[in-house]
Amino acid sequence: MLIKETEAGSEALAPPVSVPGAPDASKDASPDDGGPALKGLLEAYERSVILAAIGATGGRQRSAARLLRVLPSTLHGRMKRLGIRAPRHRRVHVVPSSGPEVSASLQWKGTVPPGGIIELRGLNGSVRIEAGDGDQVEVTADRRGPRAIFSAVEVKIVEHSHGVTVCAVCQGLDALSSQPLPRSVTQGVARIKVDLLARVPPGVHVIASTVNDDIDVIGLTGTVEAETANGRVRFLSAAPRVGRT
Repeated sequence: MLIKETEAGSEALAPPVSVPGAPDASKDASPDDGGPALKGLLEAYERSVILAAIGATGGRQRSAARLLRVLPSTLHGRMKRLGIRAPRHRRVHVVPSSGPEVSASLQWKGTVPPGGIIELRGLNGSVRIEAGDGDQVEVTADRRGPRAIFSAVEVKIVEHSHGVTVCAVCQGLDALSSQPLPRSVTQGVARIKVDLLARVPPGVHVIASTVNDDIDVIGLTGTVEAETANGRVRFLSAAPRVGRT
């Protein structure tokens, strides 16, 4: 197993629901399923999905529920269970951030046995899954956004007995559970983009989801479950050609 993160930018970085494709983290995870680490990651992702939908719809909860294809009452119940209080204002305006954008690339490489699972859970950004040549899974997560709010979203990886789970999640949500969401949090998840790329060997089961972008599945012969709330899913036999030959 190999994890490597590289950063790009002129200066140092700032320190640090039931929806389509999103897991229900309300059930307890057994040690064989990855234990508390996986359960906590899936719960953080569920919170992040809700925030991504709220950010994409300008803070309007009814519109967020429509985007996630759930009833407003269902979304309200999820928010209450997860400790997410509504934004302070009815509408959240996403204001362009000043200053340069920065980026970071996280790479993971490891073995997932045949019949194992790789989960790729995105928020704002594309998910691309390609057939791999070797016997290992390779994942690259490219994260970019304005420097001032760059640390609002991070990529977390948990290895467990069934495979590996990769999630883009919002940071610091636990500290906000008893307070209304500040505008900076909603802006952060709306402005930070994470593109996920995975190269997967034969026999590995793939589960992929994102909120605001497309999912491309290229050349895979195994089982793939892919859903996006606000985008499209494409299954391709080969990568599309760019330019003329």
